Amino acid sequence: MPESEVILDFDRALPAPLPGQTPMEEFTLQLRAGEILLVRVEPGNEQLPLADAALGLAPPARGRVLFLGTDWQAAAPDAALRMRARIGRVFDRSGWISNLDVIENITLAQRHHTRRPIAEIEEEAQQLARQFGLAGVPPGRPAGVPHRDLRRAEWARAWMGRPDLVCLERPGQGVANEHIAGLAAAVRQLCARGGAALWIAGDAREIEAVGAGANIRRRAMRGPALSEENL
Repeated sequence: MPESEVILDFDRALPAPLPGQTPMEEFTLQLRAGEILLVRVEPGNEQLPLADAALGLAPPARGRVLFLGTDWQAAAPDAALRMRARIGRVFDRSGWISNLDVIENITLAQRHHTRRPIAEIEEEAQQLARQFGLAGVPPGRPAGVPHRDLRRAEWARAWMGRPDLVCLERPGQGVANEHIAGLAAAVRQLCARGGAALWIAGDAREIEAVGAGANIRRRAMRGPALSEENL
């Protein structure tokens, strides 16, 4: 993907918050291939509508949100599903389907949106789990897996199918420092191959792990405003 390509475009967008999310002011921002948008949040405003808006799940009250040049609100339902298949996400709150095993959760989107052999999909899930420091995908239902392991299994799920965009909502919650460094390395690899990442960070460890670089766009939530933040 060309480095100049805009992956995510908030065009004078006013995200519409869902219940429990922090209201935001209108803003304009483009995230290009190879870039990381790092958004620092503070206690009391951790739950943002940014990821829901980025995936076209919460239409903006005003303005537009585009993914790879397509306005979510103009996309037909089938097209929107195909677009979402190119986006990985780590949810701020639990995003697991409780009556499916962890492996079924992780592979669900690839089994639904692609024609890849099941064995190939499951092998990718196992490889990604090992990449993030697990022995493999944890067996059983999500409720029976320790949070620290389940969180890293979410990382594996977000990377399935080589996504073009990954949205991370405070992904380091409950996870040891050494694993957060591994997550940041995976984000850098994603950007190196032309993807992009939206990383909402409420933990200084996450911000430190991302580090500095010309490809990192830094913002902070100050009240309802998404403000530019310099090191």
